[in-house]
Amino acid sequence: MMTQLQSFVVAMAIIALSFTLLGPRIAHPPQPIVLLNQSVVLTDSDYERQYNLALNEGDQLQIQVSGGRQLVNLIVTQPSSRTQPLLDEEAQTVYYIQWTVPRTGPYVFSLTAETGASASITVTKT
Repeated sequence: MMTQLQSFVVAMAIIALSFTLLGPRIAHPPQPIVLLNQSVVLTDSDYERQYNLALNEGDQLQIQVSGGRQLVNLIVTQPSSRTQPLLDEEAQTVYYIQWTVPRTGPYVFSLTAETGASASITVTKT
């Protein structure tokens, strides 16, 4: 059976160990990894831009798209199944999407705009 003094010493040791191990992560949290950060001008004749990324199953991504006040579409596919989009967002000016990669492999991120737009896309791995 532990005495109050022993319980106090164990509690202090746990607190000290927690600060030692977690302190650096709290002071300097890990930064998200930027996988893609591109801006493009989409026009009536050049209305689509594609970006390729190799991703791993389970990767947590944050996808941000801006159409500069114009409507843009975002489609994410794998080259082997281009007709079956994994992510299909249409006709918005801004997107903030949290997405988990379903399987390891190459992915194509496509931005399109029907009326032209100054669009940007940022994909970060969190």
